[in-house]
Amino acid sequence: MSHPLAYANQSLYHASILLSGWQRALTEENIPESQVTLAYAPAVQTRLLDSYGWLLLAACRVRQAPDKPPHSVRDLPTLPAGLVHPAEVEACAQLEKSGWVAALQAPVTDKPPVRRADSLAVEQGVSREQFEEWSHRLVSLAQQVADAIDES
Repeated sequence: MSHPLAYANQSLYHASILLSGWQRALTEENIPESQVTLAYAPAVQTRLLDSYGWLLLAACRVRQAPDKPPHSVRDLPTLPAGLVHPAEVEACAQLEKSGWVAALQAPVTDKPPVRRADSLAVEQGVSREQFEEWSHRLVSLAQQVADAIDES
């Protein structure tokens, strides 16, 4: 396993620990859900974005890992002349434009949920469930990157 791939898995593991704590705080504490979310969401987001960045580096076959991972394709180190990013990285660039990665990268805000005038449904900001979903997607991406590395 490459170092960036190992770091990606470690970041995912740390995110899962935070998500478990988030769930416990929601069920065991007498704290408003919005406050628990504001306490946990930024930390979970950072761990998931770190995992994403390590996966980008692993996909690019970077062997000398930086101190901190990039959080987007545009922050990757430049490639030597004549080389292009692997297909997995190009797919991630598209997801950063309009997809689940773009949603993960969006800033966590402390704005309360909004209810549209024409709907009884409350539009949620971030939620633990949304971060769980992103975590699962990153696990799938990690498997795709690992498979691509094995094949090369």
